[in-house]
Amino acid sequence: MSEKIISKDKIKEWIDVLMQSHTVVAPIERKDAPAEFREIKPGDEPIIDGSKSMMPPKDWLLPRYETLFKVSKGAEGAQVEPAVPECKPTVMLGMWLPDAAAIRVLDRVFLDDKFKDPYYAARRENTVLVAVMPAEKRWSWFCNSVDDVETWKDSVDVLMYDLGDKFYVEGISAKGEEIIAGAYFTESNEADTIARNQVWDLFAKCDKLPFAGKALYDNLAWEDPIWAEISQKCLACGMCSYMCPSCSCFDIQDETNGLCTERYRCRDTCQFEDFTLMGAGHNPRNNQLPRSRQRLLHKFKYQHEQFGVVGCTGCGRCVELCPVNVDIRDVLTRTCSKERAEEPVKAD
Repeated sequence: MSEKIISKDKIKEWIDVLMQSHTVVAPIERKDAPAEFREIKPGDEPIIDGSKSMMPPKDWLLPRYETLFKVSKGAEGAQVEPAVPECKPTVMLGMWLPDAAAIRVLDRVFLDDKFKDPYYAARRENTVLVAVMPAEKRWSWFCNSVDDVETWKDSVDVLMYDLGDKFYVEGISAKGEEIIAGAYFTESNEADTIARNQVWDLFAKCDKLPFAGKALYDNLAWEDPIWAEISQKCLACGMCSYMCPSCSCFDIQDETNGLCTERYRCRDTCQFEDFTLMGAGHNPRNNQLPRSRQRLLHKFKYQHEQFGVVGCTGCGRCVELCPVNVDIRDVLTRTCSKERAEEPVKAD
């Protein structure tokens, strides 16, 4: 692993060089909305220091709307037009490290040995991930309470630390080393390394919450009365899952226009009433209580059972943006407390 320095006044030149051989994607600021990961165009000013609120990078790898294929009827019969994207090598800049760890969760879902998704794979397998450690951590982060964040460095190809007027850059993988091999990078010195360690410690060694280190998958219980409490507050707006970097629920629909039918995939969430609505009219989660329970159990219990990872990296978006202040940190703290186990259980 190489360790280098790049001055912030050289970032634009570095990106210009990358754009000659790669699609370069980074958060682009929007008016009155979190920055969004988009392909950088000439004149754009991407945010790569991690200082601003941003949409999750999954929006690039798993678009909110995507055509899967089209079927057209003509004189020669039905013609099927596949829509698997042909992606040139891509570099994604500016994501937080917990977002990169969340992509590792998405990889388990969409690149599983049994069910490899060709649409996700076409983008993901050609993508170099460059994460950033901002100079100041966000108030809502609780990353070191859900996992050993040291292991997350293996989720990225390059890790950058904001040191003010420059970035400390670590090449993690061979693909990462290739894109930081240019003349814009210089050798780091001891003072740079000390500053890098301070930024890392701010993230990795901050105070842990009471549930840290506990086996959450063993502590979240189906009968816990907290699900009823959450469901009474929840508006089912879906903000928590749409903004979550690891939530991956989707729906598939057909749209017919004349002789052409398009099958598309679009973002969905287990918090919506019709997510589990069956064709015959039965809905096994016909009120908000089982839907609120499903989201937390899926993240911390079912995904651990299936893939060996938890589906939350503590990015805090759901904490910051929930319109009724449902705080996942509070839910996990109370669920894992001894006192909680003694509370009476309410009927479902």
